[in-house]
Amino acid sequence: MAFVVVAVCCVMFAVPVTSILVLKLGVNRFIHETERSLIQQGAIYASAYAAAFEAATRATGGEKMPGYYLPPPKRVFWNARARTFQSILDLRQDTILPVRPEATSSDRRLGPRHRAIASSLDLLSSRSSRITLSNALFLDHNGLDLQSADTGSLAEISEVSTALSGGIGAALRWREGAEKNATFLTVNRGTGFRVFVAYPVISENRVIGAVYLSRTPSEVVAYLSDEWLSIAILTTVTALGAGVLGTFLVRWISGPVRNLRNQASALAEGDLENLEPLSHYGTRELAQLGDALVLMAGCLVNRSTDISTYTTHVTHELKAPVTAILSASELLEDTSLPEASRRELLATLQSQGNRMDRLLNQLREMTRLQQATRGTPAQLTDMLPACPSLQIICPAGETLLPLSLPHGKTVLSHLAQNAVGHCASRLEITWEDNVLTIADNGEGFPQEDLGRLTEPFYTTRRDSGGTGLGLSIVDAILQQYGAHIEPVRSMSGAVFRIAFPGFGHSSR
Repeated sequence: MAFVVVAVCCVMFAVPVTSILVLKLGVNRFIHETERSLIQQGAIYASAYAAAFEAATRATGGEKMPGYYLPPPKRVFWNARARTFQSILDLRQDTILPVRPEATSSDRRLGPRHRAIASSLDLLSSRSSRITLSNALFLDHNGLDLQSADTGSLAEISEVSTALSGGIGAALRWREGAEKNATFLTVNRGTGFRVFVAYPVISENRVIGAVYLSRTPSEVVAYLSDEWLSIAILTTVTALGAGVLGTFLVRWISGPVRNLRNQASALAEGDLENLEPLSHYGTRELAQLGDALVLMAGCLVNRSTDISTYTTHVTHELKAPVTAILSASELLEDTSLPEASRRELLATLQSQGNRMDRLLNQLREMTRLQQATRGTPAQLTDMLPACPSLQIICPAGETLLPLSLPHGKTVLSHLAQNAVGHCASRLEITWEDNVLTIADNGEGFPQEDLGRLTEPFYTTRRDSGGTGLGLSIVDAILQQYGAHIEPVRSMSGAVFRIAFPGFGHSSR
């Protein structure tokens, strides 16, 4: 449990920190910011480039615009009053390309209008780069650098080719010498590569050139140094939250669980004296678990007591008939035994065997009933036992009892047998206010025996073959329905009351 508490606190602390580093401070974010910044710069440079080129065109007599003529979809996009751009680069998906290749030789030359505007664009770039910290190249429609005396072309580079075709090209490329020495830390700090963006210069629906920009993304360390106060506050709040959560888990969950474990261990070792409810359980679920543990312990104690009692009683009850059978068997071995005595001993064997069989059958019945489930209510008249020597009086009409038909028959059958065994000739059954009353006109029971009649093996008719299990079987059935049979003091005969609390039907 301690490991779980520590793990939960660590996870709670790690989640926001990881979120900051991965989602907020991730290099991908800085790449997107750099890409967006270069596209914005490219739009400004491209506007200045196009305006200067159009002025040079007018000065030379309005020559035809050179370059790639945009197809209809691209014309619609670039002529719109507002344009939005989605991020193109993604470090998690894109491959970092090799260092930007050198220009390839070309037999093409810069046109006079491109040469005319080269110096002004170079001045604009040099002044702006002090603030933007980006490198800008101005290319014509053939990929030739306006500021370079070299006749090499950059049109073969993928991002430049995209821009000269009317799109925005972007790429991640290694810095000079960084690819060979690249490490995981270098890549995740964003220090080993540059972001390249090529933005098309469009005039009169033609791509007259491109602005080729590049810059290294901002580093995570630089961002951390700028936001140190916010990060410190977040770290402190997270640490305090983890501490509060850990304290709560230890105080309200770990502690009660540990105490419940100790109680369970004590129960397993047989220490039942100190098994008491805890001072606090922390949560409602643990409180319910603790109550269930105490209840289970009480049930185990009662079950153990019942088993011990049953074992003692069964041993005692079986001992008498077994002793009688053994004694009779020994006497029957005597060949000189008179015939009358032999018949008497055989009768003893039969009666004691029948007693043992009846006792074992009732024990099995009692065990089965204790494990049975309750059934649906049934009619009282359907439960009445067939007992010719006993007049049974019950309410007329339909009377629904909260007992299943088999259970009701068993209860009334045992009570009828009990009445016959005590010389009763009449049995009266009444049902009122959820109370079933059974009264007979037999001999009844002494006052001192009333509290023990439902005890297993307690009988007032032991000499006539009583086993003392009849009323115990009845009580075992009634317990399944939340009821209990209660002997009531009476001046004549025996009276038993069975109350069914909460039963919704009653008949008078």
